[in-house]
Amino acid sequence: MTLRTPVPDGVHVWEAAGPPRALVQLQHGYTEYSERFVTAHGGLIPHLVELGFEVWAQDMEGHGDSPGRPGSPDVRRAVVDHVLTRRRMRERGLPVLLFGHSLGGLVTAGSVTVEPEGVAGAVLTAPALVPVPPRPVVGALNLLGLLLPAVPAPLPQDGPARFSRDAEHLAAAELDPRLFRGRMPMRTAASALEVNAGIRRRIAHWRTPCLVVHGTDDNVTDAEQSRRFVDALPVEDKEFHPVADGYHELLHDTAGARVLELVTGWLDRRARR
Repeated sequence: MTLRTPVPDGVHVWEAAGPPRALVQLQHGYTEYSERFVTAHGGLIPHLVELGFEVWAQDMEGHGDSPGRPGSPDVRRAVVDHVLTRRRMRERGLPVLLFGHSLGGLVTAGSVTVEPEGVAGAVLTAPALVPVPPRPVVGALNLLGLLLPAVPAPLPQDGPARFSRDAEHLAAAELDPRLFRGRMPMRTAASALEVNAGIRRRIAHWRTPCLVVHGTDDNVTDAEQSRRFVDALPVEDKEFHPVADGYHELLHDTAGARVLELVTGWLDRRARR
């Protein structure tokens, strides 16, 4: 596997094994970084490379190789970056597919609703979709995000976050110095809520084939919101796949091998169309 990394804007590119048949744009979740999908998350990137995909992935602001305050990305900016990177990918003249996990799933969905052109399909795992409050509340939170960007957001807590039931993976994560371990700041929470609202406003124009996978025991993001999102998509090629008893990071949870096969198989079939 060949890695060209990083270019100045935090974009990493993994070259396909042989001539590429399609490109996958991968977006990591909150607190982590793109290269984690090489060694964790079921080794998703090496699997995609072996299937003939060229993989592009961008570290969000304050994550991985991108500059900025650690753990404080503006999610609106992440959506813009995602669209701009995809425009560069489309210059290759090959099919482009998307994969986004958690907050990266939200960024990916936001990117599709902003600019759907040239997307052959999108996979979202445990996307950070939430119910959207009234616009005045969103506006007030945006103001707080501007005035108090670094203050921790008052997010509800449902006990300790459950990421995986794989003890070996959890131990490795504890030793990973590149993972952010602080609380989400107002800047990130407010901008994520605004992106959520934008997705809901524009969802009637969604035309992209979509697979959403979510664990039923995920207490970091809401599986019910994923189900409702898929129900609202006005396309025939859509699927919501709940993983019974699954935690947040499904690709290295106990059903990881099955989820990896589901995700890579879905992407492989869309690349053949």
